[in-house]
Amino acid sequence: MTRSISAFSAWRDHTFAALEDGHFRILFVGTLFATFAYMMMFLAMSVVAYDLSGTNTAVGVIGTGVGIAMLLAPFGGVIADRMNRKWVIVIGQGGGAAMLAITGLLLLLGQMTLPLMFLLMLLLGFTFVVMGPARNAFTADLVGPHLIGNAMVLSQLSHTLGQPFSPFIASLLLDSAAGSGGTYLVMGALVAVGVFTVAVMPNRRRPGADQPAAQRQGVIADIVDGGRYVWRRRPLRLMLLMFVSTVVIGFLFRILTPAFLDQHLDRPTTDMGQLFLVNGIAAAIISFLVAGAATTRWAWPITLLLVASLGLGYLVLAAAQDFTQAMIGMAILGPGLQGPVMILQARIMINTESAYYGRVMAFTMMAWGVQMVFAGPAGVLADAIGEREVFAIMGIAGFAVAVLGTLGWLTIRKDDHPLLPPVPTPAAAAANGAGATGPLMPPPPMLRPVALMSGQKPNN
Repeated sequence: MTRSISAFSAWRDHTFAALEDGHFRILFVGTLFATFAYMMMFLAMSVVAYDLSGTNTAVGVIGTGVGIAMLLAPFGGVIADRMNRKWVIVIGQGGGAAMLAITGLLLLLGQMTLPLMFLLMLLLGFTFVVMGPARNAFTADLVGPHLIGNAMVLSQLSHTLGQPFSPFIASLLLDSAAGSGGTYLVMGALVAVGVFTVAVMPNRRRPGADQPAAQRQGVIADIVDGGRYVWRRRPLRLMLLMFVSTVVIGFLFRILTPAFLDQHLDRPTTDMGQLFLVNGIAAAIISFLVAGAATTRWAWPITLLLVASLGLGYLVLAAAQDFTQAMIGMAILGPGLQGPVMILQARIMINTESAYYGRVMAFTMMAWGVQMVFAGPAGVLADAIGEREVFAIMGIAGFAVAVLGTLGWLTIRKDDHPLLPPVPTPAAAAANGAGATGPLMPPPPMLRPVALMSGQKPNN
């Protein structure tokens, strides 16, 4: 019994270490509010677009508006690496709150059209481009190098925590007197709370501190430099490819679910809320269980196994003949998407130097843009051959990514080392006082120290 309690205590301390930082706790809560709103938005956007048009194609095209903008994420990465990350987030996320509120007002006034909704989603996508890379980089600045991996996992976990209930609440609001307009206004207010929590955070990095002004290049050159940085590092290359593939495959069910419910299961489109609730609860459970794995040797095996379960979930969904079977498919899909996304994002960050945080995380953001751009063709394909057939194709693709990812991992295992600085010895910390740096001890064998001095890069 004592051993079990000790094991649980060790898991808890390892999993939630970054929450010991008071500023990160506030940021975490703000992220929960904003994520809750964005998770509501994905359901509301699909339902509104389908109700306006009655086709998968329209739902996909509206999603493409967000995706096209997010393909410009590398420019947001350069902004994050050059400017004050805190205020970049405030401006970007504040713009997102405004776009949601404007959408709500137009829906309440009965003035919404598909072209206008596409434009608003395009502008919303641009706010993600500005805010997203800066937010991930700002989180790393806030907690320091030793907690980067855990902080990134917990930030992704905040997304997972918002996922189970936000779509369900969105569906309830859509069915209530608030309607679609009121639902969008609520989402805008929730994002505004997230903006406030960032505004009260301290700045722990000077803009451009990682790169002296004399060494700075043009914007395009900075983007190319970031791409070259990733390309020369095989582990980063593989992780980004896995991340993009998982996101593109894993989120397409959101586009096809309204028509699948309406045409195959004879259910109202707002029943998406129940399906997403099951999907999110399953994702949250697995996320808590594997949250501490991102910095361990089990990270890759767990990721690959979960990606394979993503394929299985799609095949179950494709074969579902009733609502209960569809819920089982969604329950398998949840862990297969959120687990790999959470682990891979954390490992990408801890394998990246601070000077490249914004640009590398911008490349991960492009995954969401690619996914949303694929939404349009996926909707057209579903209208042509059927929702079940597209689900089956996605299932096969999930298994293919798991197999190819396994082969890739076997080739990069020796090079996959987190870029963490060495930690002070307990004796040094005690001798120099709390917060003192003191003499540094060598890192564990599986880690290699990398100097994060301005302009210095590790040898390839």
